[in-house]
Amino acid sequence: MTDNNLSKKLEKLIGKNKVSSDIGDRLCFSRDVTPLCYKWIDLYKLPPYICDAVVSPENTEDVIKIVKFAKKNKIKIFIYGGGSGVVGGIIPTERGITIDMSRMSKILNLDKESLTVEVESGIIGQNLEDFLNKNNYTLRHFPQSIRSASVGGLIATKSIGQFSTKYGGIENYVTGLEVVLPDGNILRTKDKPRSSTGPDINNFFIGSEGIFGIITKAILKIYKIPEEVRYHCFLYKDIFSALDSIREIMQMGLKPPVVRLYNKEESHQKFAKLGFGYDGCLMILCFEGNSELVKAESEIAKKICERTKAENIGDELGKLWFDNRFDTRHILEKEEEFGGISDAVELAAPWSKIKKLYIDVESYFKKQQITLASHFSHAYQTGISVYNIFFLSAKDEEEAIERFYTVWNDVMEIALKDDATISHHHGIGIIKKDKLKKELNEGINILKSLKEKLDPNNIINPGKLIEK
Repeated sequence: MTDNNLSKKLEKLIGKNKVSSDIGDRLCFSRDVTPLCYKWIDLYKLPPYICDAVVSPENTEDVIKIVKFAKKNKIKIFIYGGGSGVVGGIIPTERGITIDMSRMSKILNLDKESLTVEVESGIIGQNLEDFLNKNNYTLRHFPQSIRSASVGGLIATKSIGQFSTKYGGIENYVTGLEVVLPDGNILRTKDKPRSSTGPDINNFFIGSEGIFGIITKAILKIYKIPEEVRYHCFLYKDIFSALDSIREIMQMGLKPPVVRLYNKEESHQKFAKLGFGYDGCLMILCFEGNSELVKAESEIAKKICERTKAENIGDELGKLWFDNRFDTRHILEKEEEFGGISDAVELAAPWSKIKKLYIDVESYFKKQQITLASHFSHAYQTGISVYNIFFLSAKDEEEAIERFYTVWNDVMEIALKDDATISHHHGIGIIKKDKLKKELNEGINILKSLKEKLDPNNIINPGKLIEK
């Protein structure tokens, strides 16, 4: 089917105002913010991958029509939420249709008694948060991409937020979903606090990266605006003493929503312009909620940190972090540099293995003479995530891409060797899928079997998460 015929058939199916074959639209909806996409701008007149048409459904019925049409004609479908992904999850790796979910952005119901909100999946996270704030509620799910990521995308990639240590990842928010399956049928899961009725069906779609179906609606937990928010900042001479403090805080049962520990390099890189003039590792803690609980948890945490020789440096840097937490200019500036490339490798490991992982990753980048800045965040009773941002310079764009893949391959092998996960919250996409089998072992065959059952023609988001 030619591009022109495809567009005309889609226009007849759902309406002319919902279909575009314009090259500008096709370019816009064929990329995310994966570092490779920045390099392709310099290297190619057109990127290696571009969809044939963009469709913008306005309701679930439109999505059903598109999916049934694609199934009948064996046309691939790719789903675009907000385009904020960093692993190529929305890139159309084959010819086909990209579904732009942005028109499906309604807030359908606010249940103030149960503290849930029902929304269409195309709503941007920040727009939902703004609505909730006006009603004295909050989602408390603050990913770095909140201003551009859609709720559907957050669910499909199993996202995490900056306040996750208390509130959890997106999987802890989802209480119900509406999904259009690859055959065009609708799945709706019931909104219940818990159910012992077999495996949780929601979890088949949380983190699925769209390969099992298209999320069209979601019911999410919400919270009341905290009565009090309190920050505490500490300076440590060595990062492992700070890690021990975090472990003790978590295993004592305290629930700080924010736990962030920066090594010396990132402490200076990120906070020097905000007034950080210390020689050491910066740790930021935040406690929020009922004032009496906040006071009690804060005092216990301070005693733990001071017992491990931390210097209490007040709360100002914590407040400045909150005000500037979405600033990623240092990463974007490297992407725009000719031959420059930067990315964040987000790993996680149990407490018993996290120090070795940190040492091995740091040693690798030092040996490769690649600049690295690292911090720990998203803490759990059993372990913690480490976020490694690398900045490399190559002679040209081709070499930058080659070295980018080499770094990812090498660091994922280190993670697997150290019994860490290769992705804590960015997902798999096209960047990491070659290593997923090593982490999941026999589990990868379960995913493949489910894909084969639900989508035998591999119509929806092919080439992502798994190799069929």
